[in-house]
Amino acid sequence: MHKNGLKKLEEKSIEIARNYEYNVFNVKTARNSRVKQQFQQNVKICVKIRGENMKKITVGVIGCGMISERYMQNMTTVFSDLLEIVACADINNDVAVKRAEQFGLRVETVDGLIDADDIELVVNLTVPAAHYELNKKALLAGKHVYCEKPLAETLEQGVELLKLAEDNKLQIASAPDTFLGAGLQTCRELIDNGEVGDVVNAFGFLISKGPEGFHPNPAFFYQPGGGPLLDMGPYYFTALTSLFGPVVRVTGFSKSQRPTRKVQNPDSPLYDTEFDCVADSFSAALIEFANGVIANVTTSWDYPAPYWESGLPLMNVQGTKGTLTLPDPNTFCGITPSLFAPELGKFVKLRKGMDEVQEVPLKTDGFIKNSRGLGVADMALAISTGGTSSISGAQSLHVLEIMLGVLEASKSDKTYHMTTTMERPASLSEKLQSKAN
Repeated sequence: MHKNGLKKLEEKSIEIARNYEYNVFNVKTARNSRVKQQFQQNVKICVKIRGENMKKITVGVIGCGMISERYMQNMTTVFSDLLEIVACADINNDVAVKRAEQFGLRVETVDGLIDADDIELVVNLTVPAAHYELNKKALLAGKHVYCEKPLAETLEQGVELLKLAEDNKLQIASAPDTFLGAGLQTCRELIDNGEVGDVVNAFGFLISKGPEGFHPNPAFFYQPGGGPLLDMGPYYFTALTSLFGPVVRVTGFSKSQRPTRKVQNPDSPLYDTEFDCVADSFSAALIEFANGVIANVTTSWDYPAPYWESGLPLMNVQGTKGTLTLPDPNTFCGITPSLFAPELGKFVKLRKGMDEVQEVPLKTDGFIKNSRGLGVADMALAISTGGTSSISGAQSLHVLEIMLGVLEASKSDKTYHMTTTMERPASLSEKLQSKAN
């Protein structure tokens, strides 16, 4: 297609987008099916033509522990036309060498990777205590940053990182990206279409045994920046803010139940050794959104069994017309009996009024499998096209403040009023939806 023809097609798509509050690379439900079909077709053509000339974003991964394998697997397969991983680094060089051999990468020191001229985006998969320092170094080196949760340990650190990124025209955001999966995207569509009526409240429960049961070296989970609120809370608060937008105030209670714990993974060389616990192991949060929705989220690592055996719904939304049971926000799929179920969940549950519970199938164009790295690909697409990423630093910072606000409210015995805000993220782009499963 001629360049002028593409420009006119994009202008037409943008006009349609403005009329129906769309983004040119984002497809939602239109009231007029003919307009929707034309819009979708225009977007597909634009994305296809842009994609032909789209260069890959080069990536370096810092932190080669357990979670890095899934990230690297997806980034070198599913998202390989958007991303090119060139190097990895870890303070434990042996671990970095293992991952490099597995995925055909070169090994760098941490500082060497950050300073490398051929790396545009740093994926930071280190422990929470190292997030701020490494994120800042990467931004100062002119790199975009995608970080595992949380973004930083303090609000001040998070604010500094976002300003540094903005000043240098760089992107930064943190996990999780599970809210872009088919499960939560389906729930978003159901809520937006009024299937539950006006949303009144939401609930989230993560009542579980701690990571000492499976992780070979779990002590860092209980240090500053850790605990179930800051480690697992991002899944819940990111999901909720993607559904309902910004939060205005929070309160809650939080405490540490045990001063020490033991490594319980029998395969760990540290098995049965004791470690100190600083972070709170139980938190109950109450949050109010700007749109009036109130949510209650409880996280605990003091239960003797996995969270999917607690008997509580992991997430639930109640409205004036019905109730929606959401999937585990730590997954991309629908409702499953456990995190390790052999079959991926392909539905969510909806009950309207006093009717029977319905199993609503997931969107067919969504990610269902473990798609960690989707957020990195989403950021890379935005960098390549000059578009807007569905995952943003503003949301990452807002989620961090929600969690820190709960801890502050617990200590001060006062309601915490939020100082940051965010825009509700866009649905997953057409370009990425085409890669789903």
